[in-house]
Amino acid sequence: MNAISKAVLAAALCSTAWMASPAMAAPDAIAQAVEADYEAYLDDLFLHFHRNPELSFLETRTAARMAAELRAAGLEVTEGVGGTGVVGMLRNGEGPLILLRADMDGLPVPEKSGLEYASTARQVGQDGVEYPVMHACGHDTHITSMVGTARRLVAMKDQWRGTLMFVVQPAEERVGGAKAMIEDELYERFGKPDYALAFHVSSVLPTGMVSASEGIQYSSADSVDIVVPGIGAHGASPHAGRDPVYIGSQIVTALQSIVSRETMPLDPVVITVGSFHSGTKHNIISDRADLQLTVRANDEKVRAATLAAIEAGCGQCRARARPAGRHVAARDRE
Repeated sequence: MNAISKAVLAAALCSTAWMASPAMAAPDAIAQAVEADYEAYLDDLFLHFHRNPELSFLETRTAARMAAELRAAGLEVTEGVGGTGVVGMLRNGEGPLILLRADMDGLPVPEKSGLEYASTARQVGQDGVEYPVMHACGHDTHITSMVGTARRLVAMKDQWRGTLMFVVQPAEERVGGAKAMIEDELYERFGKPDYALAFHVSSVLPTGMVSASEGIQYSSADSVDIVVPGIGAHGASPHAGRDPVYIGSQIVTALQSIVSRETMPLDPVVITVGSFHSGTKHNIISDRADLQLTVRANDEKVRAATLAAIEAGCGQCRARARPAGRHVAARDRE
């Protein structure tokens, strides 16, 4: 957890205190308190989270630690919301209900930072495959800052009024964690917030700078799986089969025409193929190819149109919903 993490933590505290009370605490005093808590406690907590990342929907140890930390801070804690999600409530008289959210899952990538506290963790994912795991997206900072925010706001209870809902969200990287918590009646059980606060760390901003916007800050995210059935054959006799790698390659190229030719230039949308897997041997044409996509958009209509175009562009398609996005089975056109 570095200087920018302390800065955003202090900014979050100021924002929360301001929303919950017309008499906001002095920012300098908050910053000094954050610094002291970081040196005494939060630094070790951050290192623990960074060294022990867990994959989406499998964040059992992380969730248990977050539940313990929020309880120790004085919150009413509920575990197992939407799977591994955690909710901590801090009630302090009449006032608004403010939701503070942090995600907690890591990514299936090896850490190559060279840091002495770099993650060496490995974990078997939901697909049964073992992966190296790293907090490559800063979720270790997010949850550490949530603990720091809770500790500081408990200490500042004489300076604000209202109810705070601390939401520790699973599976942000798989896009399904927020949906799972909502489907588990998050708002029905704990209340619909008047305000919601969250932040994300960024490696491209100068240390200590906090960026905010009144407009859209982050895009929507959909995960899409495309399965391309083929007919297996020997690599020397491609005419005897139907090559899913060739078909899948055409799909990868065609997907970008959705962005460049079917979407208005002033409407941002991104389609990225992050994974393309097929076959096991040089000289064998496989009977299947699997593509994994992420789709980002800033407008709901553009999002819906893009997802529909992906399905239509795959030929004869069938789709089924899944927590992390969509699944499309594509067959080559007759």
